[in-house]
Amino acid sequence: MAIYFSLMFALSLDTFMAALSYEANKIKIPISSNLIISFICALFLFISLLLGGVLNLFIPEFILKWISFIILFLVGCFKIFDNRIKKFICKRNFKSKSINFSFCNLKFILQIYSDYSYADIDKSKSLSPIEAISLALALSIDGLSVGLAFNTDIVLGLFIFIICLIVNVLFILLAKGFNYLFSNSKIDFSLLGGFIFIILAFCKL
Repeated sequence: MAIYFSLMFALSLDTFMAALSYEANKIKIPISSNLIISFICALFLFISLLLGGVLNLFIPEFILKWISFIILFLVGCFKIFDNRIKKFICKRNFKSKSINFSFCNLKFILQIYSDYSYADIDKSKSLSPIEAISLALALSIDGLSVGLAFNTDIVLGLFIFIICLIVNVLFILLAKGFNYLFSNSKIDFSLLGGFIFIILAFCKL
């Protein structure tokens, strides 16, 4: 069970960093938007975990073990170099002055990934429920990927979904209090999340 809690903690760090970014930019996240973000992130992880369980029925265990290792290891490396990747996205002109919201607009998701504050489309300094969906989609990419590395039944999956939902809600709320402490800090939580994923990768071997 410890491995699942480590997974949820690592994934929730992304939500925490996004919330910190909003606090730094004086953008409020209402409780309704908080719940939407947390629900979607937990839901994507839940779906991914169930798909991982289905894959276990068709793929030999020793092959699935190495697939799990590769997924977790690559996501971990990706998180470690997170800041450089964001700078690369910005330099490749994924940003633009006018962007319309779309569920399937990858360019918009990449823009949010490079700077979470871009989800506040109308510049209202408050994240609306619709804007929260776009942010949640960007934050759910890692969960959708790493969940495939775990063999989970529906009961355990539902338990993880509920815990992940609660943890995400709490992390967004905590970001408001922690913003003062970390506003001038150079702490990169992506590094911590990345190392956790890499440790989990070796735990799968």
